[in-house]
Amino acid sequence: MKIIDIIIPAHNEEKIIESSLKYLYSYLKKIKNSRWRVIIGENGSTDNTFKLAKQLTKKFPNLYALHIDEASRDGVLKSLWARSNADVLAYMDADMSTHPKHINEMINAIFEGYDVAVGSRLHPKSKLKRSFIRKTMSKIYHLILLPIILPIGVHDAQCGFKAINQKVSKEIVHKLIKENGFFDTELLAVSHYKKYKVKEIPVEWNESERESTMNVYKNVPKFLRNIVKTRFKIINGYYD
Repeated sequence: MKIIDIIIPAHNEEKIIESSLKYLYSYLKKIKNSRWRVIIGENGSTDNTFKLAKQLTKKFPNLYALHIDEASRDGVLKSLWARSNADVLAYMDADMSTHPKHINEMINAIFEGYDVAVGSRLHPKSKLKRSFIRKTMSKIYHLILLPIILPIGVHDAQCGFKAINQKVSKEIVHKLIKENGFFDTELLAVSHYKKYKVKEIPVEWNESERESTMNVYKNVPKFLRNIVKTRFKIINGYYD
């Protein structure tokens, strides 16, 4: 029987984690002929996220909670994917901005032979509610910067809804950096370079209030630096 690990990175999520799990579990029940586990990867929280997550493991089946000191979503994914023996390794953002109804399609893509499955907010068939400024910044990133410097082969690198197989986990995850959310872009750029089979899934996506209040400019210089660095690492054979 196939095993699925779904990671939910959680940093200061005590207000939403229980409701998000209820929402997610209503769709996980539809997954057949496989064993799934949900792992809350609490990282560097200053609230009661981890305490609550531990309590919720008694309420929700196949739910686990792990703590990582460093406040890093990328660090959670790199660490937990690397140690997992599951056939499908997936993750979703804790706020469930991507509608969890797509979870079955993402998992089935890996079962069907794809190496990577990604949710896409910029796919022509996607439906999303997002602020104008974040839409604009996303299009500049995905339609101008990445195609010119670091092709990724899909419309959207940064949607918090992805799955990989063990091949990808073993070959490249340990080489990816864990900085400022760039993990996703690097994962797809390297997958494109190595000619992995990637399935892009149009999604229904709703921007959370938390994301809309974030400073969309603060990480731009670091992202630009990492785009260039990743390009040079590909050229120099770092991922081979």
